[in-house]
Amino acid sequence: MENVFSGKVTPKAFTKFVWPSMLMMIIIGLYYNIDSVFVSNFVGEKALAALSMSYPVQGIMWGFAVMLAAGSSAIVAIKMGEGDQQAANEKYTLICVVSIILGFVFLIACLVFIDPIVNFLGAEGVLKQYCREFLVILAWSFPASFLGSIFEYFIRVDGRPGFTLVLYISGGCVHVLLDYIFMGVMDMGIEGAAYATLAGLTTTMIAGGVYFIFMETKLTFVRFKNDWKFIGHCFLNGSSEMVSEASAGIATFFFNLVVIRIAGDTGVAAMSIVLNLHYFLISVHLGYIMGVAPLISYFYGAKEYDKVNVFIKYSKVFIFVMSIASAAVCLIFGRYIVMVFERPGSELFDLALTGTRLLSAALLLCGFNIFASGFFTAYGNGQISALISLSRGLIMLIVGIPILGWLFGMTGVFLTLTFAEVVTLALTFRMFVKYRDVYHYSFK
Repeated sequence: MENVFSGKVTPKAFTKFVWPSMLMMIIIGLYYNIDSVFVSNFVGEKALAALSMSYPVQGIMWGFAVMLAAGSSAIVAIKMGEGDQQAANEKYTLICVVSIILGFVFLIACLVFIDPIVNFLGAEGVLKQYCREFLVILAWSFPASFLGSIFEYFIRVDGRPGFTLVLYISGGCVHVLLDYIFMGVMDMGIEGAAYATLAGLTTTMIAGGVYFIFMETKLTFVRFKNDWKFIGHCFLNGSSEMVSEASAGIATFFFNLVVIRIAGDTGVAAMSIVLNLHYFLISVHLGYIMGVAPLISYFYGAKEYDKVNVFIKYSKVFIFVMSIASAAVCLIFGRYIVMVFERPGSELFDLALTGTRLLSAALLLCGFNIFASGFFTAYGNGQISALISLSRGLIMLIVGIPILGWLFGMTGVFLTLTFAEVVTLALTFRMFVKYRDVYHYSFK
């Protein structure tokens, strides 16, 4: 990274470093949505609802995977910025081993407790059958998911963010192609979606392994030391990202519990469409902070605070523009977006369209909160980062879902996302002011 910004920071150099992460997250958002599109069109409304009810398991798994990756990569980037490459290599190798072990722990736990898990998710009848079929296959992707996340984050720390595109384009292409073959051609139902996901995630992991094993890199595998303090720090520092990922799954669980009582399976399917669209539209913000965070960590470690302030200046403009653009997409093109999942004239279409239009208010605010969470992680302050993520991604949603749902029905449920962002925005601004002198940054 010192080579990229050895002199003055320019918009061109900054964009060149950040855009691959943004494009990568957009691609991820796209093929996650395409998964739902295939399920909705080739398997049906109930299968789409079952996919949503299964998501809490995926969300919790991804939460732990990203927690390790984000927390450890920030620490390693700071070590590299300080010039201690040997320590960086040792910590990188250790966290790869830890991620593999955790991946298999999650795999075994899911297979052993599959029936209690499905019952806990609240699925019944056909939905229960669909959930079980999907999760039994998906569980085998957990080790690849953990290690693939590590590779993704550390390729950026290694100074080649563009290569992360190779990971997700290759994995995404395999995923989408097999979605069509398994569900559209071979009529494998929701099991086809699970096998396609497994293949896509495995492809991503293999591409990351190829990078670190066969290419010339700064970060290399070395003999590591057992450093439990470092592992604990990784969990703590990445806790905000864990909250972001896992809370999405937990929040989906609470959404499903309330929505199925208000609008049944159709409501769950409609909520799935809205949440999928929400994830896709915020993916540009997620990708942006993923690209910027290593820069902040590195130059904070190098004590080049002026460069960090330039990154913040660019970030303010980006967040403002993208927030307006994403909200406009929901308002202007919402009907056409929902048509990708469902044909006009059905109850599902009308309900999903209402939710899509109401989503625009939340999209105006979420960019600032997402940036704040990743911003504090980059400084190694996982506590504040987790607090912000926990507020917008879980606590305020759990508070708002039953209350707003009881008061306004499905309209209230859809507006819960906006409610959570408004409350969290006040917390975000308070934290920015509080830590301004601690980390030597400025928002001028």
